[in-house]
Amino acid sequence: MISKIYLPGIALMFLILPTLSAQEIYSSPYSIYGIGFTHARSSSFNRSLGGTGIGIQDPFHLNLRNPASYGSITSPISHIYEMGTYVENNRYRTHDLSESNTSGGLSNLSYWFKFKPWWSAVAGLSPYSSVSYDITAQRDLGAISSAAYHYEGNGNVSEVFLGNAFRLLPDLSFGVNLAYRFGSVSQFESVDLSGGSLTLENKTVVRKLSLDIGLQYRIAIGKRALVIGAIADPGMSFTGKQISDLYDNLGDTLYHSNGEEIHYRMPPSAGLGLGLQAKRSVIAADLKYTRWTDAIFPGDETTFRDTWKFSAGYAYHGNPDGTSYWSVIGLRSGFYFQHYQLALKNDNFPLWGYSIGLSFPVFDNKSSINLTYAADQLGTLNSGLILQRSQRFMLDIVIRDIWGMKRRVD
Repeated sequence: MISKIYLPGIALMFLILPTLSAQEIYSSPYSIYGIGFTHARSSSFNRSLGGTGIGIQDPFHLNLRNPASYGSITSPISHIYEMGTYVENNRYRTHDLSESNTSGGLSNLSYWFKFKPWWSAVAGLSPYSSVSYDITAQRDLGAISSAAYHYEGNGNVSEVFLGNAFRLLPDLSFGVNLAYRFGSVSQFESVDLSGGSLTLENKTVVRKLSLDIGLQYRIAIGKRALVIGAIADPGMSFTGKQISDLYDNLGDTLYHSNGEEIHYRMPPSAGLGLGLQAKRSVIAADLKYTRWTDAIFPGDETTFRDTWKFSAGYAYHGNPDGTSYWSVIGLRSGFYFQHYQLALKNDNFPLWGYSIGLSFPVFDNKSSINLTYAADQLGTLNSGLILQRSQRFMLDIVIRDIWGMKRRVD
């Protein structure tokens, strides 16, 4: 029975794994640091709420921000399959120049199911970090003034995860995610000289297991409920395999190092969330702390600062008793704000954004097509740095109970 019900969804995810793991999810010059720009695990529901979800228990939507929430999805839903795609436009500015680019692809893949009424699970594929930048700068090199440097990077680290949620008491839930993070990042640094050019290529390979946990407690308040949530991630230490090559403009290799071990540490984090839920709506807020001063990225001459991230969101699920199609369309919005973890040139600048989403029910409200628009801003024009503004259009398809349907006999 397990092979007939659960394995089709899991098998489909692994068929799409090569495509998803090849996506560079976020293009940013700030991804030059460490192993790139990191991404929080999220579903379509979370993204349309500005990334909020630590204190949300929704009986109909998948919430990946807190593994304790997996058990809140209730009967008659027994299976949920979700796939997300996106198109993104990034615009970069300095005081003198501006540039833009557009990218797109798959963003996530998730499959939710129940083992028991008190035990729910999610198997998923998600981006963890991505590197995508192309920068040209003028720098002094010894006696040579204004040598042209070119920095280019690409690649990503993805994760495949299995989350489990357990109802310990009628109003208390515990969840845990076990993730395997894998991928590679390639970075190139070249300098143009009078006699040609030199290029240094570094490739870092990541393979590592990680664990994070969550709790949720539900308090009934009349016809509403207040959900208090908490999450914790101890961080991740891993040894990367760095492959380095130095070659000239003719392609001749001047230096080669295959497999030098380098040690990284991703920072620990913890968060709290509150969610006030009614039959048709939810309003929620999260506060997350990340101790970036514990991070270790060899070779980066950067200063990290601990960060606090605040996010809030509101969702209206539509009228379940509505007689017209327009009355059951869901509306969502959210925003977030934090100071970025990098202190560049002694400048501490913000990262903030907002999102707006619509959920269109299909197949007798069994499934939905979700459209989300998100915009964010990172960086500053001060101290010769780059201001980045991004717009993202996301399409998520959520299918419920495809593999859990039982054949009816007339």
